[in-house]
Amino acid sequence: MGRGRPRKTDPEQALDTAMKVFWNKGFEGTSMSDLVCATGMAKPGLYACFGDKETLYKKSLTRYFNNLGTPLLDDLEHSTDPLPLVVRRFLETVAHSMLDESCPSGCFVVNSLIEGASQHPALKAIGKEYDQRRRDVFSQRFADAQKNGEIPTQVNAQALADFFAAQSLALGVMGRTGTNEKELSNFIDVALTALPANH
Repeated sequence: MGRGRPRKTDPEQALDTAMKVFWNKGFEGTSMSDLVCATGMAKPGLYACFGDKETLYKKSLTRYFNNLGTPLLDDLEHSTDPLPLVVRRFLETVAHSMLDESCPSGCFVVNSLIEGASQHPALKAIGKEYDQRRRDVFSQRFADAQKNGEIPTQVNAQALADFFAAQSLALGVMGRTGTNEKELSNFIDVALTALPANH
């Protein structure tokens, strides 16, 4: 008895490809035909493997966050390096990812938030969830830094955390508009001047 036809497309590779399509074109701008063409999977195969377009979008955004966002946040949260070094490393890593020509422009999470007004509430919610996770890690890191004496007690640590979380969003927008490496570097240098020294 002959074997069944082998699967021609690896699901993990297909999900990576779908992720880049959604990252580049957004949910509304991506059609199932776009996904079929990019992944090489027939429409029935895509539905069988990943579910409908909305489910595939959620899986794509989750994959992006897990692969790119989670390692960054883990370093921000757990590194024992001084706060200025950790924050600079976070922002510079975001900036470098914006310059990666093998990926679509900008940050997928930021792009999702920008597109959110026209999205189904369930899709809008997942982008907000990942944005909130980033904000929460910044908040915790700055609260810990204040307890450890890295920033003065009279400084509003939450406001600083919100400011730097916003800078990572800004870098994502700048990457989407084609900002060059020098401009991104200058932006980070200026942003870091907001960190108060604890004398």
